[in-house]
Amino acid sequence: MTTLTLSPPPPLSLLHLPSHATHRTLYFPPMAILRHLTLHHHRRRRLSSIAAAALRQDTTVWTPAPLAAVKPAAESLFHVTIDISESPDLVSSHTVAGQYLQLRLPDVEKSSFLAIASPPSLAAARGEFEFLVKSIAGSTAELLCGLGKGDFVELSQVMGRGFDLDQISPPEEFPTVLIFATGSGIR
Repeated sequence: MTTLTLSPPPPLSLLHLPSHATHRTLYFPPMAILRHLTLHHHRRRRLSSIAAAALRQDTTVWTPAPLAAVKPAAESLFHVTIDISESPDLVSSHTVAGQYLQLRLPDVEKSSFLAIASPPSLAAARGEFEFLVKSIAGSTAELLCGLGKGDFVELSQVMGRGFDLDQISPPEEFPTVLIFATGSGIR
């Protein structure tokens, strides 16, 4: 039977080291190895998250569209209407109440998610998306609420499945449905 005995490494003074060697090349205390691996793992995760975010951001298709109107609706709330008549793909992609999109302003890095307040049929008929936007200091929404008719914004594709209206059954017995939620953009 063979016996294995573990002992700590000898002090550096007892080793004959080549001139280019350091103690790091010979011995890492176990906690130092663990710290190194943990930091390396987190650094790789952070870099892969940044790369994934950059990849997602690069795939967003932005459509420029002019503002048709920006009007006060209530204290710090604005009714924003965007002309999408020149963007038939955007118009046709809004199919269900409760969908949303991203809006960004030229020369502003951060975009804003907004719920589309106009019903799909009205948006298609008028060629406009309507939004109820709360102006929050320092946000993209605040900058948007400060713009006027003719200023351009950029819109992403319409996103989300919207409200599951198929659960209203039979629909003819419920001609009016009111949906309440927190936030703005509900019409």
